[in-house]
Order: sequence, then structure tokens, then C-alpha cells
Amino acid sequence: MRPFVNGALIWTVGFFFGTLEQAQRDIFRAPQPNFKMNDHVRVEFKTIDGVTLRGDFFQARGRNAPCVVMAQGLTLLKEHYIHAHARKFVEAGFSALVYDHRGYGSSDGLPRHETNPQQQAEDYHDAITAAMELPGVDRNRIVIWGIGHSGGASMIAAASEPRVAAIILNMPFVSGAMEAAKYPAGFLEKVWADREMQTRSGNPQPTYMPMWPTSLEHAKGAGEWVFLGGEIPYNFITRGMELSTRAGTPWENKVTLQTFYHLAKAEPRLHLPLVDASKMLYIAARMDPLSAPPDVHQEIFDTAKPGGEFVVVEPDHLGTYFGEYFDATMKVQVDFLKRKLG
Repeated sequence: MRPFVNGALIWTVGFFFGTLEQAQRDIFRAPQPNFKMNDHVRVEFKTIDGVTLRGDFFQARGRNAPCVVMAQGLTLLKEHYIHAHARKFVEAGFSALVYDHRGYGSSDGLPRHETNPQQQAEDYHDAITAAMELPGVDRNRIVIWGIGHSGGASMIAAASEPRVAAIILNMPFVSGAMEAAKYPAGFLEKVWADREMQTRSGNPQPTYMPMWPTSLEHAKGAGEWVFLGGEIPYNFITRGMELSTRAGTPWENKVTLQTFYHLAKAEPRLHLPLVDASKMLYIAARMDPLSAPPDVHQEIFDTAKPGGEFVVVEPDHLGTYFGEYFDATMKVQVDFLKRKLG
């Protein structure tokens, strides 16, 4: 997975974000998303293994509305920007269930702050079961939706999920091997040593590290390596934390080392040929070294069965959360759902 270059050096996972930052700062001057508590209700549901997951249900007007089942990306919570996505769907007549992954935010599950794409894919199936029983939802028009690393989990889930009527993959995580190639030298050896230590201990306790920069100085390159380094991610998560804090949802800037064991093993791209592509919208960003550049996404999309839709949006992975780029990206998704679901 190589950085995609379009007239500028752009950010690379775990490293400083380069000369595109000045242009990107304009995006982060955009107003905060509207903070509302009266347009959704808190719901909870059990997974097949008995873990309680919690989320927010945004109900569209009328009866028998489709429902979009949504979760955020790596370490992020339902309050971290995607309430805005849910509201766009509701405006278009689609309900939305936005939930926290197990081990994060409002949801139960141990260890805390650990991401396992395969487990998250399993939980998507149970979230779909829950969505089918929500008030006013047409159980025959369920949509599975993911972004970034949850896009990878939803890709895995969609490969075997017969109950969904549409699939939206936003700039999905596609390959642990590609991603692990960007880790610093010796990092995976550290992850494996941690696994060995926990296994031998008889009382495994997770080892944590920060996922995002802990300060502006850290974002500029001082201190230990983090997976999502640079000023743009620092601004993104700082603003995101304000949203989750105002909602009263706990979030900490940490992730287990074993998260990287699970990520490095995951290959969502291998599941794509099993997805019913006639139901699928696959979105790539014009510049996106976080998941993959658009030519790599195109190559992976081309392994799918015929009938899917592939769209490249502006400007980059995080930029699609804000302003006119957010509106344009959401229009692509809403228009797709109207074509597929009526």
C-alpha cells in the first residue's frame, strides 16, 4: 500500500502528515456538528455470546422504513461524527442504528479498547438482528454500513449475511498485511512478545498504547510512535472527544497491543468476492493512505462479482466528514439507497 500522491506529499499512517496539512486545516475550521439528544433513543441488544452492545436509534418518519446499521472505525465511538451521517439518512427517509463496538464506549465487552475485525463482523450480524426488531423498521430493507476499519468488518460480515438489502463500504480497511507493512521495525515482534507474556501469565492483562497523538507536540513527531499520527488526526480526535464527552460516553486514547495482532491477520479483501455485489456501494477517497489509495481500492473492487458501484469522492479519508465534502459523499450514499430500496 503506497501513499497516493496528487501534487502534494500526503499523510502516511503513523507518520507526519506532510504538506497537505495547510489545505486540510481549512476543513477543521468547519463548525462542530449539531449536538442533539432529542432526535434519537438509546437502545441495547445482546450478541449471540451474551455481550450487551448499546447504540442510538434514529427513527425516520412513517412506517416500514429501511434501516442503516452503522458503527464507527478504529477505536472510535458512535458519537464521533457519524451521528451526522445517521441524520442525513433520516432526512432521506431511512432509519439508522448507530452502535458502539464491543469493548468501546457504551457497549460492554472485555478486554476494553481492543479491536478484532473478525469479532466485529460477527457483532454486525447481531446488530442486524436487533435492527430488524426496532419500531417502524422494514426488516426486509436493512443496510449494512461501515467506514474505515468498520468498513473492513462490514465487508467480512456482508460476505455471509443474507438478510441485508444494501451494503455501503466507505473507504474500507482491506488488508492487514498491507497495513502491517507500515508498522515501525520490530513492532509486530513486540506484539507477539506481549501475547506470549499474557499466555504464560495465567492471568492475562492487556497492554495498552495510545492510538492517536496525546498532544500537539506528539502530533508533530515527539514521543512514541502512534498508529494515527500527525496534526490532522490530533485535530480530528480532539473534536471527536468533545462530542463523546458531551454525550457522557466514556472514551480513552488507548488500544491493546493485541489489537495489532488481530489487525495484521485480517484480510477483508479476500471476502469481497463472496459479497452480493448487486447490493454494494464501494466508496474510495481521492487521497487515502489510511485504508488504501483509490487505485488499490479499484483493484480490490474488481475482484467482486458484477453489479456493484464504485465511486471515488473528494478529498481524503478524514476530509469526507466535514463541510461540502461530507454533503457530497452523503449524497452519493443516499442516492444509491434510493435506487436500491426505493
